[in-house]
Amino acid sequence: MKKKVISMVVVLLTILVTLTGCGQKKDKNTLIMGFVPLIDGDKLVDSVKPLSEVLSKAIGKKVEVFTATNYVGVIEAMGSSKVDFGIIPPFAYVLANKESGAQVILKALNKHGASFYRSEFIVRKDSNIFSLNDLKGKKVAFVDPSSSSGYLYPGAYLKKNGIDIDKDIKVIYSGGHDKSIQLLLNGDVDLIAVFEGARNKYKKEFKNVLDDTRIFGYSEKIPYISVTVRGDMDEKTKEEIKRGLLKGLNSEKSKEITSKLFSIYGFEEATDSDFDSIRTTAKLMDINLEK
Repeated sequence: MKKKVISMVVVLLTILVTLTGCGQKKDKNTLIMGFVPLIDGDKLVDSVKPLSEVLSKAIGKKVEVFTATNYVGVIEAMGSSKVDFGIIPPFAYVLANKESGAQVILKALNKHGASFYRSEFIVRKDSNIFSLNDLKGKKVAFVDPSSSSGYLYPGAYLKKNGIDIDKDIKVIYSGGHDKSIQLLLNGDVDLIAVFEGARNKYKKEFKNVLDDTRIFGYSEKIPYISVTVRGDMDEKTKEEIKRGLLKGLNSEKSKEITSKLFSIYGFEEATDSDFDSIRTTAKLMDINLEK
């Protein structure tokens, strides 16, 4: 009980600090764009300054950058109208939509022009696992219980196809996609679930990964990063932002910035239904979005 209380206090303090740091908008012609830093927060602000300048010109209003310490911070800041729009992951959008009516307007594209990615199931090349039935009794490494590609989607795929992940397999959490690959190569597990293309990304660290492993299968499609606006935004402003972002974010200068920071290569229009699989997966994996 004491641990739960401490954990709740930490979360509340994080949210309080985040919202206090966001501050008030200077005027109605200033828009606040929220990020969750994938790199050091100060470095991220400096790195996206050129992006905010491009977007300011495209939208016709000054765009300032706000970075939160976590996704909860951006969601809460949008709910209190202190952030106007954010570039956030799909689960964060679904939570923001449920909490404050935030609306998705754009979805990101990868270097292949797709607005989704998948989990990849990988086994060793000499493995005797060729079907899902062969998985029973085997050791499976997921990345983390909160990882979309490293647990939620691959776990949901297994459950949909008759594998009880609590009884049929022995589950361990590696703590990282690269760490899962290491466990597989070491023979410590029989199958891993990582993001699509993980073998190529880490082939320098694991020189024999392509020769010694094979792809067993893929999960269902996982929605990519979203651009989400606060729920109480008027339609005129929302459309101005959407048009400006489509123009600004799809410029070559913006793509150069977003590809380096977030591996994003452009954006296209999105609707709420594009993220229904998040809700379905959450339900299947017993995730209570209200909590």
